[in-house]
Amino acid sequence: MTFTPVDQPRPFRDVLLDAWHNAEGLRGQPDILKINRHIAAASPELVEEMANIGVQVEVADAKEKSLPASLGSAQKSSRWLMRNHEHHDRSLTGSIQTLCRYAQADHEFLANNNLKGMNSREVEDRIDEWMTLPVQKPIPMATGGHTWEPGPWLSSWETSLPPDQPRYFKFDGSDGCIWLMTGETAPDKILWDDDFLAYGDYDNAAEIAKNLVDCWPNPPKEIARSVGITLQELQWFIAGKADLDQHARSDLESLLGIEYDDMFGRYAESGPYVLIARKPQAIKEAYEGISKGGDAFPCEIIPRRGAADPSWRYILINTYDEPPSIVMAPRGEKITERLPELLFNYSGIRAVSLEFYRDVVSTCVRA
Repeated sequence: MTFTPVDQPRPFRDVLLDAWHNAEGLRGQPDILKINRHIAAASPELVEEMANIGVQVEVADAKEKSLPASLGSAQKSSRWLMRNHEHHDRSLTGSIQTLCRYAQADHEFLANNNLKGMNSREVEDRIDEWMTLPVQKPIPMATGGHTWEPGPWLSSWETSLPPDQPRYFKFDGSDGCIWLMTGETAPDKILWDDDFLAYGDYDNAAEIAKNLVDCWPNPPKEIARSVGITLQELQWFIAGKADLDQHARSDLESLLGIEYDDMFGRYAESGPYVLIARKPQAIKEAYEGISKGGDAFPCEIIPRRGAADPSWRYILINTYDEPPSIVMAPRGEKITERLPELLFNYSGIRAVSLEFYRDVVSTCVRA
């Protein structure tokens, strides 16, 4: 990973040679270099330049998934580069050089530390196989030369950006860096309330909404339509990228049963709910919110006589002071088998009257 000023792009050839010379784990110069069609069009000389040093260039087709995945991974990792307390030059040139050093240090840390258990067995086997390959020293060649032509592909990701959000700079005293933050300026004053330390109210409505939407019986598109917003606006909100206008947000909170808790200064789930177990983390966090941290005894119900539903299993979340909520879990799915570990205080299977069981099933059908 490297960085340059937006108006002074480095030639792709120089970036590649630099990486093959200095980046641990790349094993030097490769036999084949795969690039996307946009880079091929932006730098048509690259194929010939690579051929001169024995590297075959392949242009990936539009269906290739590995290149977009690698780009996304690099973009995410660039937000969390390892930093230190050095007093670096804060000019544009000095800042970019420092950023490049951080990227180099981050790469070397990952390359030199064998982080076993972080990937699947298949991926780790491929890594081990790759590291046994001999290092191929890059063939020297002149640097500089042809640059590349920027195009719309560089900014295509902007088409899916949420509306402009408030932004502010924040100095981080722990590492001496200045962060560009989104949202309203965080309060500088710390609030003391008797024996409690607080930083004001915490708007966690989007976090709760995300878990509930992931478990809601109706698809997200229907949820969005029912509160008068687009699916993208809903996705931006639950991802914490954009807020909703007051009326839409109020309607969404009402639909999902999200209420503000004055005592704790934050939002909370207010059921009862009918939810579907689709994603482990979502159902786990939704349950913890409904049960106020697991203060409940969830159990699967089956009819005392007669046959149970062949497609779904039904779990009651029995809270102490509120009507029970219901979790529907598809039979035969892995997540269903994990419910005892995901739902704290899970108390197994309970037989109930056929009439009660049918009432639960019909309630879920209406949801």
